[in-house]
Amino acid sequence: ETIVQKTITSLAEKKKKREAKKTISLSFDQEEEGGEGVEEFQVKKTNKGYKLQIREDLNPLADLTDTTTHTTTTSYDIATLNELRAATPSLSAKSTMSSEDALLHEKFPSTANPTTEISGIPDASAILAAKKKREQMRKGFTIRDQDDGFIALDSKDETELSSGRLIREEDDIGDDGEAEFDKYVGGSFTINQGKAKAMEKERRDDLREMIDEAEQDEEQSEDIGRWEEDMIKFGGAKTQRKSNDPFAAPLNYRPAQVPESAALPTLADVMSSLNLAANDMAFSMEQHKNNLAEAQKSMDSLKTTERDIEREIERGSGRYTYFQELSQFANDLGEFLDAKFPELEDLEEKAHSMFASDAEVIISRQWQNTIDDLSLFAQVQYTGNETEEDGDLDEFGRMKDLKNSDTARRRRREERIQRIARQADLAELSGEEATREQGLWTDDELQEEHIIQRDDKLQDIEMAQVNNMMNDVNNEFKSLAAVKSKFEAWKTMYYDDYQKAYGSLSLPTAFEFYVRLELVTWNPFCDSLEFDSMEWHRTLSEYGLSSEHEDPDTEMLNKIVEKVIIKKVKSYLETLNARSSRQMRHASQVMEQVSYYVDPNEKAYKDLAIELVHTLEKQISRIADVVETSTLKSNLDQEAIEAKHRFFWSQCKYLKTLAFLRRQISRDQLDRLVNIVSTRLITPILQPQLDPLDAQLHNEMLSLLSVLQRK
Repeated sequence: ETIVQKTITSLAEKKKKREAKKTISLSFDQEEEGGEGVEEFQVKKTNKGYKLQIREDLNPLADLTDTTTHTTTTSYDIATLNELRAATPSLSAKSTMSSEDALLHEKFPSTANPTTEISGIPDASAILAAKKKREQMRKGFTIRDQDDGFIALDSKDETELSSGRLIREEDDIGDDGEAEFDKYVGGSFTINQGKAKAMEKERRDDLREMIDEAEQDEEQSEDIGRWEEDMIKFGGAKTQRKSNDPFAAPLNYRPAQVPESAALPTLADVMSSLNLAANDMAFSMEQHKNNLAEAQKSMDSLKTTERDIEREIERGSGRYTYFQELSQFANDLGEFLDAKFPELEDLEEKAHSMFASDAEVIISRQWQNTIDDLSLFAQVQYTGNETEEDGDLDEFGRMKDLKNSDTARRRRREERIQRIARQADLAELSGEEATREQGLWTDDELQEEHIIQRDDKLQDIEMAQVNNMMNDVNNEFKSLAAVKSKFEAWKTMYYDDYQKAYGSLSLPTAFEFYVRLELVTWNPFCDSLEFDSMEWHRTLSEYGLSSEHEDPDTEMLNKIVEKVIIKKVKSYLETLNARSSRQMRHASQVMEQVSYYVDPNEKAYKDLAIELVHTLEKQISRIADVVETSTLKSNLDQEAIEAKHRFFWSQCKYLKTLAFLRRQISRDQLDRLVNIVSTRLITPILQPQLDPLDAQLHNEMLSLLSVLQRK
């Protein structure tokens, strides 16, 4: 006979059974009895049962609600049991449990074995695990017990099934909590209308009961919490107290150290140790004193350094301010010089033209007198320059006389006699001595009226016109002393910067204007002045003098002489008369003073000497060219002999004037000039073998040459 047992799964029966369980008081000796709620019935098959068969596509787990157990009267050997076990379908792990066991298993899964019946009170660890699980469930975490002993039939978990990007609606993990009630609300099958209405009503009632049950569970959560606390307190989760042993050693006990036995020191040893300690103390004191002294020295040194730094900062600030002002002053000075230099050059040109015109008159007169004397004792071949006429017509329309005509010579001769008569020292002489002095005479006298007019014009340039030019100038730029004071602090206060910038070489450019302004009418060959007597020299000699720099700035003075004085001398070389002893002596003095400031081996001095020699050579060679083309006459009369002797002494005058330059020009330059005079001017007109007078003149020439040979 076959007996079929059916597990009660109705929600109403579960509710009734749970309410019955709630009235049971807590007992640690109570054991759950299985088998309650099982009803035994006979399976009956009807025609409607065939119609109510579940479709094959529905969940096969629904068939697991009904379990049948076949019992036979046959013997249960091992083979039979295995066959029965294989033929019997397995039930759900939770279907054989009572409601209380299921609740206990849900709250304390770690203490219950799903394969055995649950009995006894859970321990403290199980209760704590249940509280933790419930807290996590409240927060929305999904809790899966790994110790419930349930093995899923499907090996794939939900995460694997839902790993795809496309999710079906029935596979969505975030369902609405109706999975456990799927057997009541899921699926559909064909049934008559009356039966269907009854089943629908029953299903709705079951849903309402489940909702009410869920609400009651929430209300009972506080009671369950208090019950869990009582279970923890009285359920055996007590801490074990250790018994105190009164004779045991304390936990922090540390045995005292017992000193080793030693002999008592003697008085001598104690005194010795005290002496050593005292010596150490005295040595330490001495070291501390030394350290204190060193620290004091360091502090003094730091204070000194601080003061030096402060002074340096103050000096740097003043230096910056000074150079800013100096830069602005230099720019203004540059604009001033650009505006005033053209006016100064005009004044210099006026003064130079006066001296040049006077020199031209004197040199032309000497030239004509020399040619007149030469034409008396020699046949002169005139060049184009000597045959030029003074002009085509005079003021009355008449033809002017030629320069070398007899009429012009007689007129010049008479004018010369008149000038000699005005010379007292020459008028008293006679004979050969008079001829000698007349030949050595420079004959550079000008008319007194002309000299007065020239001096007045030069005075006007030096005073009135210079003052007019400087009337509109600020006091800062009006004088050399004012400009010098602006640059003087550069040397006295910032000497290193002055040296690095070569101030002594750059400042002459700023001072040149004022030096030239002072010397605007100065002719170095007519007015001999010592450089140190000039105002500019006295002013610049005091430049930068202080307690630290007592010597004058010689480099700057040298540069002033090189840039201004040498340039001035070169510009007046064309006015130099080589036959004038006074001018040649002044030229020698100027060259000597220049050599004090500019070394003769320097290029500036050499260039000046070369131009000086070139000017003298040009004047001497002009007459030498005429003498070389002339032919001496024979049977000379007394007038011709006097003219010859006068010509000889006039050319010897060059030898006398060249003697002034023996130390100012080189030996080669001097020998070249002397050679022109002796070989090209004097030797061609003398015949010492034929004429005793010529031999005497030749000896005079040799004596003059011997003087020039002495250096």
